[in-house]
Amino acid sequence: MRAALVLLCLAILYSADAEDKSRLYRRPACGDMSVTQACPLNYSPVCGNNGHTYPNECALCVHRLDTNADILIVKDGRC
Repeated sequence: MRAALVLLCLAILYSADAEDKSRLYRRPACGDMSVTQACPLNYSPVCGNNGHTYPNECALCVHRLDTNADILIVKDGRC
């Protein structure tokens, strides 16, 4: 019983920490992008929460669409 209580407390702490971090990230402005499109060639890197640096926000949106992954922007600039 005590072990179950400890595991429950750890699970609550872990989920609260993950939720706090997700609020620090921002959702990319992908608009109504429903099919893969060509992105502008400007280099304005953004860091995804998957640890990958994308050349610009549009490239991140294309990757999200292609992989169906919910990738958020951690920061502007390289990871």
